[in-house]
Amino acid sequence: MTDSDPEDGAGGIPAALFDGRSARRQMVAVRADAARLSLIHEDGTEEWIALAALERQAPGPWGERLTRPGQSGWRLDIADGLPPELAAALPAPHRYGRWIDRLGLGRAAVAFAAISAALVGVVLTAPQWLGPLVPLPVERRIGEALVGDLASATCHTPAGDAALAKLMASVDLPGQAPVRAQVLKVGMINAAALPGNRVVLFSGLFDEMKDPDAVAGVVAHELGHARKRHVMQALLRELGLSVVLAGTSGAVPVQLAKVTGLRYSREAEAEADAFARDRLSAAAISPAATGAFFAKAAKEEPAGPWMVMLASHPASADRAKAFGGAVDRSRRYRPALSPAEWQALSRMCDEDKRVRPLLDF
Repeated sequence: MTDSDPEDGAGGIPAALFDGRSARRQMVAVRADAARLSLIHEDGTEEWIALAALERQAPGPWGERLTRPGQSGWRLDIADGLPPELAAALPAPHRYGRWIDRLGLGRAAVAFAAISAALVGVVLTAPQWLGPLVPLPVERRIGEALVGDLASATCHTPAGDAALAKLMASVDLPGQAPVRAQVLKVGMINAAALPGNRVVLFSGLFDEMKDPDAVAGVVAHELGHARKRHVMQALLRELGLSVVLAGTSGAVPVQLAKVTGLRYSREAEAEADAFARDRLSAAAISPAATGAFFAKAAKEEPAGPWMVMLASHPASADRAKAFGGAVDRSRRYRPALSPAEWQALSRMCDEDKRVRPLLDF
């Protein structure tokens, strides 16, 4: 817009104008009053722009630069710098971004730190509250995607299956949808809860544990993880949301090793152990054998065949003390399985000639 100069006088500070409509540089003279900037063009016409419509950028090789946010490509470069009265009338230059400039770099850094700390807190605590919200059918599909098909490595005999079903029912919560239990032909001392209400026992567990009461305690502990929805919490914490939701395409032994090696929080482990002691008590199964099992394991930590099972669990000495201390000397307990049932369960993988062991696990 052009009009007559409302003030007398001529001249001004030389500047280069790019109007955003063409790439041509126009030489103008600049002067200002308290509220407006005057551009005097080479043909003598004068254009007035409200100072409030201008933004001052950080100085550069071009000197001072003013821009108009509502007009793309418009800029005014003043090589000799702004006179003090004009610099005082314009807003401070945008160095880091509008809201950072308004707050100041120091305050903005504090704000960023607070926001970052809050985000870290959400990320660290998200698995604890997000895991139990995942529907069981979804969790089951996640487990299948992560672990794959274990049918070929699952041991079956009629008597062994019946003994396993009896053991699970005796230490599980009544009136709940059953947890799927499997015995896998894997020569390691281990048992684990898998996503989707699944518990696996490795055949190596029976080579070490000679008492069905001890197996009942270990199974009850893994049932505690399943019933308390600890598995999804651990998956989200260790593998991450994207990995859990996307699944993986690795070999079954590798993926099974990842899932069975999950590390639960101290609270989750304590909760699963408490669940196991409560369920053993409800089933009238003595916790003494489980305590003896952990006492033996404590003597061999941290080396030996116990490493796989014990790496993700609390100190065995503490667990031995807790289970041993739960024995009620005035109470009459019953064995978890009869000798014939225990024989059928513990030898199931030896008797099932069709099962194939998981190699390289």
